[in-house]
Amino acid sequence: MRPMLGRLMTTLQLTRVSITFGAVSDLWFTIVLVWSFSKWTAVPAVWWAQPTLFQAVLILVAAVVVAVGLFGCGAAINDVLDARRDAAFSPERPIPAGRIRPGQAVVVAVTALMISVVAAAVLGPWSVWLTLFAASLVLFYNAAARFVPAVGIVTLGIIHAVHMLIPYPEMPIVLPVWWSMSHAMMLAIGVHMLESKRPRLTRRAVLGIVVGWMFWSVMLLLLAMDRGIGVWPDSVPLHGLLYPAGAMIIFMVFARWKISTAPDWPAAAEKLKRYGAMWHAVYAASWLLALGLPWPAACFGVLAVTGLVVMTVWRELLGLSGRPVEYR
Repeated sequence: MRPMLGRLMTTLQLTRVSITFGAVSDLWFTIVLVWSFSKWTAVPAVWWAQPTLFQAVLILVAAVVVAVGLFGCGAAINDVLDARRDAAFSPERPIPAGRIRPGQAVVVAVTALMISVVAAAVLGPWSVWLTLFAASLVLFYNAAARFVPAVGIVTLGIIHAVHMLIPYPEMPIVLPVWWSMSHAMMLAIGVHMLESKRPRLTRRAVLGIVVGWMFWSVMLLLLAMDRGIGVWPDSVPLHGLLYPAGAMIIFMVFARWKISTAPDWPAAAEKLKRYGAMWHAVYAASWLLALGLPWPAACFGVLAVTGLVVMTVWRELLGLSGRPVEYR
């Protein structure tokens, strides 16, 4: 029993399951939005647009599998490619610690990707293609883009945007997608600086990030105009945008506090990643409030609190923070 539990814990640490909460929240938000589309446009042409209880549960579970599979695949690939670096700077990671071999980690990555693709098939054929596209972007990021800060950080933002569209690629309201992309890029910049990654962010790199962000922002704007609704539904008051803006301000204050109380910069970067992932559920709640959907917003608020508690307990009790519980 103990060896089996140990292998499970190694796999969970390898795939960084404890911070996949944001990826799940983004997909669930898109699904809930599709269920509410009839308020602003025609019922989407997907089989699960007006689901029964069983179908709703099936779709939500499939979204969890897609998100966890994609995230786990990327994390495992990252650990395989960084095995030598981790041996020097993060020896507690599963591969340098000897708890799993690189070949086994590759098997975990491929298996996670295959499972996420199968789960995406439940959502629809276009969801499968977007899942594969997101996986290719993840591979591109880990193999090449992350070594050029301007390219890597912009790629992370695109990955989040594509990932959010997986359940329903024709989602007409794309402003939340743009918000998620921008949030991911800002987090990536903060983590890059806190971890003192090489190469450092130069003025040219920052300029490249800004240009990339502006380019993909325009692309999303054009996509919104092509969908017929534009940036924001005409029937929804613009003052509702104060909710996501307020959520962003609260996160900035909260993140600053967490960074200032961290014992060192690597710990601060880890906290920024963890709470930045959890904040996707807070953003989902704020967007639903802005769109006049208070009950779904309340559910995402509860989800955010639950996710925070689960992530904290998971990391501390099960030792996913990188050090065994008995050592701490």
